[in-house]
Amino acid sequence: MRVAVIGGGISGLSSAFLIKKGLKDVEVDVFEAGDSPGGTIKTVQKDGYTLEFGPNGFLSGKRSTLEIARLCQANGYLVEASEDAEKRYVLKNGKLVPLPDSPVSFFKSSLLSLKGKIEIMKEPFVKPLNDDYEETVGEFGQRRLGKEAVDYLLDPMVSGVFAGSVDRLSLKQCFPRIWQLEREYGSLVKAMFKLKSKKASPSGRLTSFKQGMEYLIKSLVNKGDFCVHTGKKVSHVEKRGKRFLLNTSKEEYRAVVFAVPSYAYMDIAFPLKERVIEGLMSIKYPPMAVICLSLESKIDVAGGFGFLIPSIEKRRILGALYSSNIFPNRAPDNRILATVMMGGDNNGWIMDFKEEELMLVAIEELSEILSIKKKYIEPVAMRKIRRAIPQYYKGHGKIVESLEELSRQIKGLFFTGNAFYGIGINDCTARAFSLADSVIDFLKGNHA
Repeated sequence: MRVAVIGGGISGLSSAFLIKKGLKDVEVDVFEAGDSPGGTIKTVQKDGYTLEFGPNGFLSGKRSTLEIARLCQANGYLVEASEDAEKRYVLKNGKLVPLPDSPVSFFKSSLLSLKGKIEIMKEPFVKPLNDDYEETVGEFGQRRLGKEAVDYLLDPMVSGVFAGSVDRLSLKQCFPRIWQLEREYGSLVKAMFKLKSKKASPSGRLTSFKQGMEYLIKSLVNKGDFCVHTGKKVSHVEKRGKRFLLNTSKEEYRAVVFAVPSYAYMDIAFPLKERVIEGLMSIKYPPMAVICLSLESKIDVAGGFGFLIPSIEKRRILGALYSSNIFPNRAPDNRILATVMMGGDNNGWIMDFKEEELMLVAIEELSEILSIKKKYIEPVAMRKIRRAIPQYYKGHGKIVESLEELSRQIKGLFFTGNAFYGIGINDCTARAFSLADSVIDFLKGNHA
């Protein structure tokens, strides 16, 4: 009995690993169109720097990725972000302002005006939304927290997580926990006080690996008892009776797991594709550029995690991470590694610029924001990504529902990936656990 996994990113590899671990007598083949597995996770070692061109880590408060690391024996190389990285900044009127992390710092902060703070204080008295209208993040924030909070709190948060727009992303799909809290408690502030004593769902610390996030990919491949076939682009999946046939293999498969970006489905023929392809193609992936810069360690960059830039500030970058402040050994001792983000859903213009031009823009922006001379900033490397992070617009839930309905109709066909069940590493690994259980149940005949 064999299972095919199409897509060798973290979703596909975790699913393959768990399926094989759950059923030893099942052969699992992973087909990856690229030259190497890993998907969006990309770590590069260069001149003493550890560069991340994809996710920088995952939060330890959710256990799925930690459990995957334990199972593939990578947990001995875990590293948590430094305490200094708890400090985060937001740009306001050209100056970096610390993001409040307590009620006292909130009232003292200059990030919001007195009027903006009063709007947030009124939040417990705002009536919850009772109808089925699907709000954007911006609509929700405007209704409950006020415009200033949207501009200087929610907008940079959305930019930092999704590189997206508060006016287009669905609150329910992108931040389901926030959506759920309003419905359970009627107010975010009320929920915060009630949940504080229960210590419910802590976010945890940002966590990675000493060698970078790609170490998890290598561990899954090396420790997983499954086969990875790189350079194999699946273009045809056909079901004959109870078996699936793929153009990339002579084998027959009892189950097929799709773990590819939504846009990749356009080039793959599969059963009942016409029922879901319109929705899949509607998921937007805006471009991004990740630019790694080196600063002299004597430069005062205010420390901390880095800074985010609200859209209202009209800058050409989304923000920057001080990667060498977050995790140890990310840069030589006398240097600071800054990772600058550009592009996103509001800045598709980056595709019209050459890489060297974007590098110059990043240096100019960092120089102005940090008030340091450009000569103290040196380029290290960059990566321009044509399609980066999938955007969960309003109606995204219906796309996911249509895939799940297709999976129920075509027995043995399963779907996963960051286009559907959350964009974070934890989201992908959590889905891998539930999907692996479903595949194993199916193979055991529970749903045959």
